[in-house]
Amino acid sequence: MTKKSKFDVTEKVKQALLEGLQKEGLQWFRPWKSGDNHPINHFSGREYRGINQFFLNHVMRARDYSVNEWATLNSIVKAGYRVKTDEMTKYSEVYNWKISYCVFKPKGSGKWYTKLDECIRKEKCEESDVYTNFSMFYFRVYNISQIEGDIKPKRVPTEEVEITPIESAEKVIRDYKKANKKLTIKDVNQNRAYYSPTEDKIVMPEKKQFKKIDNYYKTLFHEMIHSTGHESRLKREGIVDFTFFGADRYAFEELIAESGAMMLSGLSGICTDCGDDETNSQAYINGWVKRVKMEDSKAVVSALTKSARAVDYVLEGK
Repeated sequence: MTKKSKFDVTEKVKQALLEGLQKEGLQWFRPWKSGDNHPINHFSGREYRGINQFFLNHVMRARDYSVNEWATLNSIVKAGYRVKTDEMTKYSEVYNWKISYCVFKPKGSGKWYTKLDECIRKEKCEESDVYTNFSMFYFRVYNISQIEGDIKPKRVPTEEVEITPIESAEKVIRDYKKANKKLTIKDVNQNRAYYSPTEDKIVMPEKKQFKKIDNYYKTLFHEMIHSTGHESRLKREGIVDFTFFGADRYAFEELIAESGAMMLSGLSGICTDCGDDETNSQAYINGWVKRVKMEDSKAVVSALTKSARAVDYVLEGK
């Protein structure tokens, strides 16, 4: 485990995103393949979350690995395996935040705690007295395809089940609506798709107005990601304190929605590069590259983290 300064890590994430956008456009955000294929730790089975989903899925596509399972060098050696010699320098990085709490002297002891409630209880203070520190760490991991010997995937291979994109997308929508009964999704014969936070309502053009049905679902997923920011759900600033289109806060929210929609579309098997979709145009991609370049690196990391959390909320309700 290696600690990096927050500036180093966030700037590295920003540059990786820029490089990805320039090479792949919004396709950089899509998952490795459709279905339940989140990257996991091979030995613990734990899913990698947040920005790590985007990075490890990107590596999967770029290097054409067959299994989305990863492990640190230490855990590989401990299990009695070894990384192939010519693969040793081809590691990937995953990032984790470590949060710690402290009440500085003279109000407190100056001791650091890993849990907020423990800090408040032992220091006998108010939450407003507590200083919160965020430290970012990175781990070097290897795909199990890079390991020598007969190592079996943790996910037991099953018969290949053909994903039916429309049915898969409809299930995502149906389950999300069922879990969020106050949310209204309405198709109207007009040319604009939008989410209204005040009404908690998504308004879509009718399916027949789209040249390709995949674009209907990708657009709806975009608006669904916006809706996760409602005050009754994840309470994101760009939705709860919405001001107007073009504002910096809304541009930040748009990055969350665009990346989240690509992830949901890819997981559902929906086409994410349909030719008549404006979001695949070079002008649109160039606009995003320009926006990200101007954005603070910490804001970029925050947007990707919140995007992944929004996707989890749509799929799992949490």
